[in-house]
Amino acid sequence: MLLALSIQNVALIDKVELQFEEGFNVLTGETGAGKSIVIDSVLLLLGSRASRDIIRTGEEKAIVEGIFFVDSNKDKIVEILEEVGLNLEEDDTLIINREITSSGRSYCRINGRIVPLSFLSKIGAFLVDILGQHEHQFLLDNTKHLSILDNFGDQKFKSLKERFKEVLEEYRKIQKEISSFFKDEKEKNEIIDLLKYQIEEIEKANLSVEEETQLLEKRNLLMNFEKLFTAMNSSYKILYEGSGGFSVLDNLHVVIKNLETALSIDEKLKNLKDKLENILYELEDCALQVRDYLNGLDFNQQSLEEIEIRLDQINSLKRKYGPTIQHILEFKENKKRELENILNFEEKQQELKLKQQKLWEKILEVGEALHLKRKQIADNIEKNINQILVELNMPNAYFKVNIEKMEEPTETGFDKIEFLISTNRGEPLKPLSKIASGGELSRIMLALKTILASADGISTLIFDEVDTGISGKTAQLVAEKMAYLSKKHQLICVTHLPQIASMADTHYRISKITKNERTYINMEKLDYQGKINELARIMGGSRVTQTTLEHSKELLDIASQFKSKI
Repeated sequence: MLLALSIQNVALIDKVELQFEEGFNVLTGETGAGKSIVIDSVLLLLGSRASRDIIRTGEEKAIVEGIFFVDSNKDKIVEILEEVGLNLEEDDTLIINREITSSGRSYCRINGRIVPLSFLSKIGAFLVDILGQHEHQFLLDNTKHLSILDNFGDQKFKSLKERFKEVLEEYRKIQKEISSFFKDEKEKNEIIDLLKYQIEEIEKANLSVEEETQLLEKRNLLMNFEKLFTAMNSSYKILYEGSGGFSVLDNLHVVIKNLETALSIDEKLKNLKDKLENILYELEDCALQVRDYLNGLDFNQQSLEEIEIRLDQINSLKRKYGPTIQHILEFKENKKRELENILNFEEKQQELKLKQQKLWEKILEVGEALHLKRKQIADNIEKNINQILVELNMPNAYFKVNIEKMEEPTETGFDKIEFLISTNRGEPLKPLSKIASGGELSRIMLALKTILASADGISTLIFDEVDTGISGKTAQLVAEKMAYLSKKHQLICVTHLPQIASMADTHYRISKITKNERTYINMEKLDYQGKINELARIMGGSRVTQTTLEHSKELLDIASQFKSKI
């Protein structure tokens, strides 16, 4: 339920705050007064797109904020919130904030946390359902009738529908695989020859994952042999042989001998002598390692040429089959499997066809179950809508859901759905687009929403000027039906009809005012006398008389008596 709505710097609105109640909330005002801005603001909180053009002239940003009390679909909403680590407030409320800046950026927040715009749409689907004039066109489009009907399905129906989609996708995947088999023997043999060549070329190379690294290391040694030999030979001579004098080891021996002499005078030098002796042993070991390394060095021009040839071979394979040896080896394994499938393609094809046949039987089975479920849903819709249409002053109308089974399935099954209606006794059933007027469409849509509201559990319904083409007795019946609906759902309704406005539990009057050469939108919550005056304005236009005032009071009294009985 929408508890409160704050709108700042949207179109002509400077700043307004609306408090909505349970039951029937109504917004009225002159045409162009700004009633639609309220609905558009709610749509922003539900994830609709917005441009910076909505920002009030001279301002940097527009802000809309709504407080929702989660009194239905709580489990689903909590599950969606947990996806982004959010929770309901302790009082089971959600605070949704939308900010549109002059730079064109949009920021969305739920309970203070920034979330993607798509997330608002996802959660908004369980908070509010909006019925606007544009949905009349939606109702006329028979390609949308299937989705409308499916909205009435329970969870078991939705699971069945999802299962059908999964089986169909698997069927089409196998169908695509079967169609990929060769059309003639020549094509098959050409592919086999290519695969064999690729596999043989890689296998002949006898690759290993570590080989390239080892070859590069060896090549680096051979290409820098002279520099390496010079550096290591010089190091060995300095350590062990000396050059024109004593070596490092010779000099260290002298130092240790001198310390032995000094040690007889001062025993404190023993630790130093021991350390130098250890160093001497380490240096001797290092000298031997340098010598062994030198002895192992051997430059071989032929080895370098063989390494270069091998690296060229590896690089050639990499250009053909993958950026690394690992990729080349994976490529080979994939081609082996592909070759095996082709060599055994008749057996494989037969296996796939058998699997496809079983899937088709499953498609038929699940499709038939969906069809039967839709017939049940259709029967229920027909019964309820026809009953509601009688209540809405269409006693001779007959609404029918036509279900036609197609030969080829779509992702939703084999069914093609179209809504038909006969508005007069004796007239044949025809598509809605061929027969229904604006007022009739409004009542059909209201009937659909009335029964859908009970099915989807959405607590807040918004009706945006859906009373087009309705007047007189029909208007009174529509108002009464909406009053009934408001006993189980919160209704927010933009209307021009006094009959509907008179049923309001909470009534806001929206008007334009001019202040300091600027236009503002004013939203006033009406008391009893205010309601009388507003109803008189709706009925009498610019000329409000005592008669219209008395008629307004009478209309409110009749509405009050009616609501007390339901």
